[in-house]
This record gives sequence, structure tokens and C-alpha cells, in this order.
Amino acid sequence: MSIPLQVIIIEDSEADALLLVQILRRGGYDPFCERVDNGPALSAALARRSWDIVIADHSMPQFNSIAALKIIKEGGLDIPFIIVSAHISEDEAAEVMHLGAKDYVMKENLTRLCPAIDRELREAQDRRDRRRAEATVQHQAYYDPLTDLPNRLMFTDRLTMAVAQASHNRKMLAVLFVDLDRFKTIVDTLGHTVGDRVLRGVAGRLQNCLEENDTLARLGGDEFVVLLPEILRADQAVKLAQKILDVLKPSFLFSGQELHITTSIGIALYPYDGEDADTLLKNADTALYRAKEQGRDNYQLYTPAMNSRAFERLALENSLRKAIERSEFLLHYQPQVNMQTNAIVGMEALLRWQHPDLGLVYPAEFIPLAEETGLIVPMGECVIRMACAQAKAWQVDGLPPLTVAVNLSARQFQHHDLVETVARILKETELDPRWLEVEITESVAMQNVDYTMVILKELKEMGILIAVDDFGTGHSSLSYLKKFPINTLKIDQSFIRDLNQGDNDAAIANAVIVLAHSMKLRVIAEGVETPEQETFLREHHCDQFQGYLFAHPVPAAVFESLLRQHLQKTA
Repeated sequence: MSIPLQVIIIEDSEADALLLVQILRRGGYDPFCERVDNGPALSAALARRSWDIVIADHSMPQFNSIAALKIIKEGGLDIPFIIVSAHISEDEAAEVMHLGAKDYVMKENLTRLCPAIDRELREAQDRRDRRRAEATVQHQAYYDPLTDLPNRLMFTDRLTMAVAQASHNRKMLAVLFVDLDRFKTIVDTLGHTVGDRVLRGVAGRLQNCLEENDTLARLGGDEFVVLLPEILRADQAVKLAQKILDVLKPSFLFSGQELHITTSIGIALYPYDGEDADTLLKNADTALYRAKEQGRDNYQLYTPAMNSRAFERLALENSLRKAIERSEFLLHYQPQVNMQTNAIVGMEALLRWQHPDLGLVYPAEFIPLAEETGLIVPMGECVIRMACAQAKAWQVDGLPPLTVAVNLSARQFQHHDLVETVARILKETELDPRWLEVEITESVAMQNVDYTMVILKELKEMGILIAVDDFGTGHSSLSYLKKFPINTLKIDQSFIRDLNQGDNDAAIANAVIVLAHSMKLRVIAEGVETPEQETFLREHHCDQFQGYLFAHPVPAAVFESLLRQHLQKTA
């Protein structure tokens, strides 16, 4: 089969050009040829299409190979150039080879032409392959392979140049640090493939928010960063941040799974928040963490005070790691009371941190950081182990068996070995699974319904009780809720607090009780603090309650004393 060949023949003789075409055909080529004999014609031919090779006579009345080579070189083209001439001296040959000609063939020896073309085509292909490989390496060095966005290296280069330009022009610029909220939960639940698709989808939406001169980069993981060069006002950065929050609100659909993605954004401004790339990035990152502390799905502008907060956060994280190693955590227990018999029938285990310097630290001060850093997983395992061990110890001491309830955080619930961990702890502590109740919030349950049903089913099959905590505060679907193998609904204390101050909360509490009983579920009211609240719940047939009206959460020794006193009174 003939090899297609795109050829420019620079020749003033039509007969000589036809001879060259015949030689090419005999050599196994199927040439498409265009003959030219002057500079303008050559330039026009080069502009019309891509060419494989140029074959040129050395000297013609109005043109020569030296002029032709200069035109090709000025165009930045890499096209093999072979001279075919009847008269060329050694000095002329050396000159044209220096200018870029690959070979020269005398017209009396045209048998050399096709082998020379074969060789030059191979070498040209090798050069193209090397350039592509070099371009690939260069691209990989400066671009993120997943999203094809600039990476940290390129972004830092662009930011450094933008700072220099802004300084010269006395303008502002903005850096927006963008981080997806709870992205690790998506990866842990649905896998890295879906996680990658989410990142590409987010990158596409972010790009649609930007102007031509803006830069969007992916720094790694779920971290993106935006550069707004030479802005006039800070509110330009604020408007973009809000636009990003809004553009991510519509859900993503991947493999039939609907996902809602939110993001937290930190903003740093040049020259106010830093005068170099590293400082601006660091301060934008600090503002980002402030946005996460404020509940996520928001933006925060950097302020100097945030740095002290960042150091406090780092110190707290280090202390948390040491606390796990040193077993500085302990549990307080709050009784759960049967509303018909007034008997203590269960308890909720609540985590406390006995800090060596700060004293007793409550969960609100460290749980959000533990969740964010992943420390909540080993911490949660400690809670389950301590609660099961204590419940078993009280049984061994002759106290009546009580259900002990432990809360599972979002990250802990999504962890791949949750079921195995719980099973191992029950075996180690020898606690019968029927005395352990795990609580998850309805928002956690609804993050991935299919996954939730699988995990809850496995826990239920072990004999463990399942409770949905904070019921009424999330976005649950009753059609899914009835499919979950749960035993208990816990009415959130926000509805109990104002039971006697308005009809809405009373109606919601009553509706939850009716709904739960229709599904043959037990109902526990949290946060009961007044006799009026207790009366309302009794009248509406709530099953159990817990709250300050009966007892605060107390250490194990105090709970045991409280339980023994209560048993004596009810004996």
C-alpha cells in the first residue's frame, strides 16, 4: 500500500517536478504535490495546509533554496527540507545544511531521493514524539491531572507575578481559598471514582464563575484556589465568593446518586493581608478555617485576629491527639426514665475531656475539630468501648441491666470498619448487644440512604438497638425512614424547650409521638427541664424522657449512686 505524502516541490521546471513525482511513486509514496517557484507562492502554500516534506531546487532564476529555508524558519515550521540540484558546490551545500536543510541529492543520482525521504520522515516523527513527551512532562508539572486545572506550582507562579504587577500598578488582588465541605464522607461512602467525578463537576462549575483573566487552580484533594488579579474593590471578591456558593447549590447526579455539595471559602486581599504569595495563601487558608468554624457553606474575609485563633486550633488538635494516647477522655451518663413507671431504664453516654491544664472540657469545644481532622474515629471507638465496659461492669455488680446509648458522628458512621469495630468491642467487653443502642442524627442517615440501610441492617442483625437522634431538625423522607431498621426516635430538645410557649412545637412533638407509635417505635424526649414539659409528654404518651428535670449528665460513680438510690425508692 502506498504511503500518503504531502509534498511542496520548489522547482521552476514543470518537467523536473513531474519527474520527482514519478520517483516518489516508484518509491512507494502516494504524493499530493504543490509546485512553487517564488517566495510568495511558498508562503501561501505553507499557510494552506500541513506538509510532510519540502523538495527544492537549489538555484532558480527568481528564487533559491536559501530564501526558501529562511521563509520556513521564520514561520517556526519543522518540515524536512531536501535539496535536489544539478549544480551545487560544497560551500553552498554546507551553507544550506547550516540553515536547516536535511540533505541534498544531485539530479544525476535521484535513486538517493526516496531513502533520504524515508530517513527524514522517521527523524521528523522522532522529533514530534520528543516534543509531545516534553510537552506532556511540562503539562504534568504545572497542571492537575484530574481536572486539568493549574496546580499549586503554576498557581504560585501566577500569584507571584500578579503580586508584582499589582504592586507596580498600585492595585489590589484577591485570593479565594475554596474547600468542599465533608468531601471525605463522600469518598468514604461512595468511593474514589465518584469522588473524582465530584471534583471534576465542581471544577467545571467554578470555571463558569470566572472572568478571562482570573485563575482557578486545584491545590490537591478537595482544595481549590482562585486568583482575581488587579481588582478595584474588596466587594468584587465577596461577590465572587457568593457566586461560588450559589453555583454549587443545585445537586449533582452521579450514577443515580444525588449529592448536595457545599463549600467554605476564605478570602485574603493584597496588600492588606499579605505582600507575597505564601502569606496570601496562608491567610486565605486561615480565613477558610474560620468559615468552617462558622458552620460551613459560607465565606470569611481574613482578619489578623484569625492567626491567633489558628494557633489555638493547632494547639487544640495536638492536645486532642495526645488525649487519645493518654486516655484523657471520660464519660458522663444521663438517665433515661420510663414515663409510665418512673424507672431508670437506660442512659446516654456523653463524652467529656479531662484536660490536664484546662480541667473538664465539653464536647462543643473539641468535637467539631475532631470531626474535621478524623480524630473522631479513634475517639468514637474509645467512647463505645468505655460505655460497653461500664454497662457490663454494673451488670456484674448486680445492678439491673440498662440500655447504654452512644452517639455516632457522621465521619464515624461512614467509616469502613464501623460494624467490625462495634462487634469486636462487644466481644471484648462481653456486653450483650441488646443493651447497646447507637444513635445517629437524621441528617447523617439521609446523606446516603443506601449505605445507611446496609449498615443499620448489619448492626440490627447483631442485636443492637438503633435510635434516630435530633428527630425533626433534618431533612428526612418518611418513605425512607420507615425502611430503616430503627427502634427509637428521639425528639430534639429544641421542640421540647418551648412546648408551653407556642402551638407549633407542641404540635410537632405530638406528631412525632403519633408517627413513632404508628411505626411501633419507642419515643424519647430530650432536654426535659420543667414539670410542665413532663406533664405534656405524659399526657401525649411519650415513652421515655431525659433532661435536667431528673438529672444532669454525671460521672459513672455519681450515676451508680443515683441509680442505687432510685432503686431503693422504687423498691
